[in-house]
Amino acid sequence: MVINEAPGVRRDAGSGRWRWLWFAGPAAFAATLTLIASAPPGGHFLGVVAAIGAWLLAGVWWLGLLIVPATRRNRWNAWPPVIAVVTAALVVTGLPTRAAFLVSEAALLDYAESLPAEDGYLPVDRFVGVFPISDVQRSDGVLIFAVDGVGGMLEQCGFAYAPGGDGQALPVTTADHLTGDWYATCTDFD
Repeated sequence: MVINEAPGVRRDAGSGRWRWLWFAGPAAFAATLTLIASAPPGGHFLGVVAAIGAWLLAGVWWLGLLIVPATRRNRWNAWPPVIAVVTAALVVTGLPTRAAFLVSEAALLDYAESLPAEDGYLPVDRFVGVFPISDVQRSDGVLIFAVDGVGGMLEQCGFAYAPGGDGQALPVTTADHLTGDWYATCTDFD
């Protein structure tokens, strides 16, 4: 028996401290997948597909909890939509990409300075910071890092390092300024 419990009253088995996981857990898992998948520029294609599936399952789970009379009026039912809105706001503002870049900026800069000075294409296939870099291309003093597995079906995304250069003159389809001489880039091949 628990203190302050009336004799003969059965304690609700789901009212423990972990009950919130039944309500917010699936949405939190989907949000985590979404933030990880949106960290590279252009988003990780397979990660985005997995995140969409996780959001669909979280939505079905949440609707199921709303249908069951015992959980319909629980205060934790408000959390899945809140988690979804906050996640969408973070992704739309580009915060996951900027945060992952800030964590990796020093490693990317060190690697950029260690590359040969002549123009050309260099296959890399290694992690630099938190990003899997597949290749680097140097053209007119600008380094373009292609991040492996990001972008869409006909799109390659990554980073450009243009020391003292202009982001508008980069040989890419889109270039969003990150910080200093760094840009998040995407090149469409369609």
